[in-house]
Amino acid sequence: MKIGVLAQYLDSRQDIVEVLRRLAVEHEIIVYTRQNDEGKFKKILGAEIQVIQIPDFSGFKKALIILWQYLYLLFGQIPESRYNYYMTERIKLLNPDLKTAQQFITSFLLQMCKVTPDFLTYDHFLNGLLLIKSHLKISAEIDVFLCFTEIYHDWMFAKIIKQNKPLCVYVYSWDHPCKMKTFSKRVNYLVWNPGIKDDLILLQGIDRKKIHVWGATQFAYINGFFASDEIFQHPPAINSPYIYLGCATGYERLARQEIKYCGQIAAQLLEILPQWKLVIRPYPFMKNAGVYDSLSQFSNVILDDVQSNQSNDSRIEKFIKIRDAQVFFHFGTTMGYEAGYFDTPSFLIDFADSKKDKLLDGFVHQYQNDKYLNSGTGSNVIKNKEELSVVLRNISEKKDLYNNEKLKNMMKLQSFEALSKKLLDLIQLH
Repeated sequence: MKIGVLAQYLDSRQDIVEVLRRLAVEHEIIVYTRQNDEGKFKKILGAEIQVIQIPDFSGFKKALIILWQYLYLLFGQIPESRYNYYMTERIKLLNPDLKTAQQFITSFLLQMCKVTPDFLTYDHFLNGLLLIKSHLKISAEIDVFLCFTEIYHDWMFAKIIKQNKPLCVYVYSWDHPCKMKTFSKRVNYLVWNPGIKDDLILLQGIDRKKIHVWGATQFAYINGFFASDEIFQHPPAINSPYIYLGCATGYERLARQEIKYCGQIAAQLLEILPQWKLVIRPYPFMKNAGVYDSLSQFSNVILDDVQSNQSNDSRIEKFIKIRDAQVFFHFGTTMGYEAGYFDTPSFLIDFADSKKDKLLDGFVHQYQNDKYLNSGTGSNVIKNKEELSVVLRNISEKKDLYNNEKLKNMMKLQSFEALSKKLLDLIQLH
């Protein structure tokens, strides 16, 4: 079988690379990518997988696409989780790489779209892009296409849909259905679990019959860790009892609010359990690593050494630190979901000031956090400093009051081998 792939972020999504390599053992894989990613993707994927460059548009064609994108921003339909969508788009505007003019226009249109009619669907937007022609020819021999959210190249995605071949889109993360508006109603979707299937139906209006539960490729590494000898071979990473706290964002303005509360937790921990450490894992893709320097004033804080290129050794080290921690804290990150598969209790920190620190409070109360981590019996949430004190004392006294069963039961861990086999079975259904 010949499989066409529209792929992105393969330098950071090594789980997707692992799946593609396994598929390439028996099938021909053709990856389509942007010009500036072509070289590094060829190096990452190896000679067994063909990489084809998507041509860049320039001049009048580029101007038309930008204009159409702005119109879609202004009049495009957004998910039912409107708060999440707007918050995500606002956070994107914090990107220092954005040009001032682009930032101003996008910010203005984003504000205007709250009152303009939303009559443009994503499929309308894709159909409009097909008016822009290119010399790129997609091989007619491709049997099926595989894409990943967030859609990497709308024009190429539209062209793939036009091929009228079987097409599956993998919803890569649990927060994508609630914060993106790039979900076509003409394709099939692969999701982590039944809960995310329901999210696609409710928030994006996707037909239930087009959504299939596959699993989470990101979590296959945890499955591999538990199945290997690595879990037994490594001594504790830190000699003192410690809390492991995973930072959630690479946007500096939001990260500074997160760091503020990390400092408050460190101070409270020092007062209650002075022999304990707070090990803080910086966000791996934070460009300004100096943003965490203020935490050095706390004698009980250890900043984890994190690299953006996640090697197998660094993943194992992360899992060991989660395993050996007394408790794991986070402000709403996939790592908090990952930690749920360990015996270490995983807690969402939910006491950011909603007036002074609106960005962080909004981040904590994203749709997926409130649904999966912050509601109902079995949710591990700390709502204020008093609750933090209680949790710290209970855990230090070894009181068996907290577990991660609610998270564990949402989705079964699978190996890369099982996921790859299941993917082929799902693809062949279409």
